[in-house]
Amino acid sequence: MAYFKIISFAGMAPSVSPRLLANDIGQIAKDVLLESSRLVPITDNSTSTINSSQAPTASSRTTIYKYEEDDGSETWLEWDEDVDVVPGPVAGNTQDRLYWTGQGGSSGFPRMSIDSLITSGSAPYPTTSYRLGIPAPTSSETPSSIITASSVQGNAITFDGSSASIVIVADETITVTADQYTALANGDAVIYGKDNGDGSGTVITGLTDNTTYYVIRGTSPKIKLATTFANAIAGSAINLTGVGGGSAHVLTPLDDGSQTKYSTSYVYTFVSAYGEEGPPSLASAVFDKVDGQTVQVTLPATSLSGTGRTSTNITKKRLYRSNTGSNTTAFQYVADIDLGTTTYNDSLDNDELAEVIPSTYWIGPPNEDTGTYPEGPMLGLTAMPNGIFAGFRGKRLYFSEAYMPHAWPVSYRITIEEEIVAIGMAGNGLIVTTKGTPYLVSGTDPRAMQVLRIEAAQACLNKASLVDMGDMVMYAGADGLVAAAGTDVQVITYGLINPQQWRSDYYPTVLKGFRWEGKYVGLYTSGSNYGGFIFDPRGSKNTLALLTQTSSTDAAGGFTDPDDNELYLIIDNTIKKFQGGTTYQTFTWKSKEFVPPKPTSMGFLKVDAEAWPVTVKVYGDGTLYYHATISTSGSAYAVTGSTPSFSATDIPEPVVRLPATVARTFEIQIEAAKVVNEVCIAESIDEIRGV
Repeated sequence: MAYFKIISFAGMAPSVSPRLLANDIGQIAKDVLLESSRLVPITDNSTSTINSSQAPTASSRTTIYKYEEDDGSETWLEWDEDVDVVPGPVAGNTQDRLYWTGQGGSSGFPRMSIDSLITSGSAPYPTTSYRLGIPAPTSSETPSSIITASSVQGNAITFDGSSASIVIVADETITVTADQYTALANGDAVIYGKDNGDGSGTVITGLTDNTTYYVIRGTSPKIKLATTFANAIAGSAINLTGVGGGSAHVLTPLDDGSQTKYSTSYVYTFVSAYGEEGPPSLASAVFDKVDGQTVQVTLPATSLSGTGRTSTNITKKRLYRSNTGSNTTAFQYVADIDLGTTTYNDSLDNDELAEVIPSTYWIGPPNEDTGTYPEGPMLGLTAMPNGIFAGFRGKRLYFSEAYMPHAWPVSYRITIEEEIVAIGMAGNGLIVTTKGTPYLVSGTDPRAMQVLRIEAAQACLNKASLVDMGDMVMYAGADGLVAAAGTDVQVITYGLINPQQWRSDYYPTVLKGFRWEGKYVGLYTSGSNYGGFIFDPRGSKNTLALLTQTSSTDAAGGFTDPDDNELYLIIDNTIKKFQGGTTYQTFTWKSKEFVPPKPTSMGFLKVDAEAWPVTVKVYGDGTLYYHATISTSGSAYAVTGSTPSFSATDIPEPVVRLPATVARTFEIQIEAAKVVNEVCIAESIDEIRGV
């Protein structure tokens, strides 16, 4: 007697002959979930409402990202291009920074924004963003300086303070010698002392004994004194109202010859409103300085126009001074200065200088400046361990400083042999897919990344197909769906789909991939062809099931929420949660070809389902000879058949009698929007009932 019972259901293996399939493998598995070994229909997609913005604001949107704000509210961000979005790498950052590449295409540049700007104003969001990376000042923006202390060493200026022809109160001047006048400069610091010949002298009215003043050069050989360096530069002199007593009043330059001179110069950087710092300017001319001097630094007016300098949100200049008295001769921090400020008075001594400039080699990622970056702006942004970001363009990989997504030193770049298509993390390694061979890049320091060419000829056919699955990445290759983890790269659909079927039926060059509940969801549109599949790489049999797609359900893009693994798709200008609805869709599952020991007529079929109706089809030798729908009728069952045409009611159990048909092979097809647990076919009713 012949008897075939299916108590466990799995997915498809199109490359295997129908009669060689395992008993639970189907020839067709469409719109069905199989992880429970039952036939569970997929559900409809549900509209996803978050905040007041659930739908894209334009039909051209291809990328979405669910952004969670500080207050816990969520908002959809949307773009017309293929955009890669990565949240900031610093835990607990109160600004919730977001970074992305791809906006603007070949004429765009990598961007960043913060929570208060991303969703400010009206949709579409993000509303405001800035260039990722801070430029260096141009060659015309080099700082210059004015040394304010006298270069005279130990040459005190002695004068008769009691002489009205030397101390001229009418015009606030003191007359010195021609040589002394020549040696002084505006702003030079001098210490005034009253007559010290016999100690009987008195101060010049308006001055204070043993006090530092600043020189204003008048008409040679006359000078004036100011209370501050700034006043000296501005020409604001002290009002002298009376000559002093005694003939040996002294003006002593602050540099009295006992201090060591050192050579120094200045550089400065641009700093954004978010503390992002760029590379330094060219250095100012070298000059001599001693501690105690004040130096006026001139910082040219800043223009942030031109390629690579717009949209930077730069608000400050950060000034550094070289310290030749240190072991490193490094530029060390002096002060932060408002962007519009063009002069700064530096009065710090060498030992008061702060940290060494960290950003000497911090440039931004490749941008729209085609003269510098002929391949175009950086793409493919992703986060690596230790706060490192990675991106690519052409054959080059780019890496940021750890926890500094705005800083991408040139020395961190790596060039590989083949053009890069997509990148993704698999565990702690970066999988770099190319138009040829994949690569594994690993390391915790961007200065010392290790690159390994994987000897597997598995090119990535399109960027949109690559999906980060956590411990591996998956992407569309020429021979099938490829899984890469470390150095292990393999076509994971081998044994299920042959390369010819994959290329002709699954459209790998336009396949869009997404992660959903640990599975790979692939969707495609090619002309009038719409379709997709669900592939479970971790199932015992790598379960594959097809998805029905139409022009009205075609997905333009999507986003997998990392918090709950839910998949959201852009469908018909609406954001919908994949299988977020409650309405079951009708699935189709067709069994293998069952081959009895000899040609046989199967007499009965039984279906175990959790609800009804369920449609069954039976094929003998490849020809449909039975087609009926089983439904409930009160406490009994009813059957309506079209092949042959008949109807029956008051059937006590979901068992149907099959037409007398002798065949060498039998196939069973189930179609239902209900859960099906089991199906069996047998020659006799006793076999069906297990008697």
